[in-house]
Amino acid sequence: MDIRFEVIELATPLADELGFEIVDVEYVPAGGRWTIRVYLDRPGGITLDDCARFSRRLGDLLEMNQTLPHAYVIEVSSPGIERRLKTGEHFRRFVGRRARIETHEPWEGRRHVEGSIASATESEVTLALDEGGSWTVPLTGVRVARLVVDPWNGRRVDEGPNHHHRQRKQKKRRHH
Repeated sequence: MDIRFEVIELATPLADELGFEIVDVEYVPAGGRWTIRVYLDRPGGITLDDCARFSRRLGDLLEMNQTLPHAYVIEVSSPGIERRLKTGEHFRRFVGRRARIETHEPWEGRRHVEGSIASATESEVTLALDEGGSWTVPLTGVRVARLVVDPWNGRRVDEGPNHHHRQRKQKKRRHH
C-alpha cells in the first residue's frame, strides 16, 4: 500500500477525534530525508498548539504501527489562505470564492484558468470566468487547484463614465 494512504488511514480517526479536517497529506523526500506533511483545518483555523499536539500523537501512531521503513520528519500546518482544493467537497465549501486551476492536459483549449467557483460535484468543477461564460473540467483532469486571495475584492470602485480618480499628494517636509 502507498505510504501516503497508510498515513491518511492512521491520521483520519485522530483528526476526527480532535475536531480537525485533513486537507492533504504529502510524503516526499526533502533535504536527504523523508517528510510527511499534513495540512489540517477546522472552522476558526488551526493554532500552533493544535499542530504540535497532532504531530506528537500522529508520530506515536506511526511508531506503534511501524508504517514507515526509514527515518522521517512530520510537518503539520494549516493549508494557508491559498489552500489547495482536491475534492468536490473542497470546491463546494468555497463556492463563490476565486480559484486557479491547472490541468494535466488542455481542457476546452486551456490549461490554466482562474475564476469564481460556480459549482462542483464529486466528479467535476465549474468556474465562472471573468470574461463571461463558464469553464467545466473533470476533477480527474485537474493537476493542481488553489484558492486565490484577491486583496482588492470588495474594495474596487465602479470605474464607469462618471468615476473621477483622485490622487492625494503628500506634502514634502523641508528640513532646515
